Amino acid sequence: CIIVEYWKQWYQRRVRGQSLLLTPAFHGKIKNTFDLRHHLTSISMWYRGLSLILIRNCTTNSLFFLLRSPLRDLLPPGSSRQTRFLNDFICGAMLGGLNSSLIYPVNVVKSYQQKQMTRQNQSLIASCKAVLVERNYKIRSIYYGVQLNFTRALIT
Repeated sequence: CIIVEYWKQWYQRRVRGQSLLLTPAFHGKIKNTFDLRHHLTSISMWYRGLSLILIRNCTTNSLFFLLRSPLRDLLPPGSSRQTRFLNDFICGAMLGGLNSSLIYPVNVVKSYQQKQMTRQNQSLIASCKAVLVERNYKIRSIYYGVQLNFTRALIT
């Protein structure tokens, strides 16, 4: 249990670091991961966006386990081991694509929060407003890139 918690914390810091390293505004300021340690000075700066990650993961896991059996029942029953495997694969791919598409706006706000380098954390509502302002108050613009995200979710 301790190892799992340590891995989760390490992974969250890594994802936050990758978000900052990929942000064009910081290309000249942050050279690499070791240099990033000097810019992120507090624990809250490393774990920015964690609440949105928890919301995303809890929601998608709940939807997956709630909808897996009903969706599997809609597919033709498999008589062999290969057809049952194929049914499970199709069911998981469709649910993964649906979940990633439904929760895509949460990922947009999470990415916005993680690319901020300020000391103070923005609240979830303030981040949502900032994303809407950045995208001209169009809900449709929040879904830019959802097709690629859906395709990635189908494959993985």
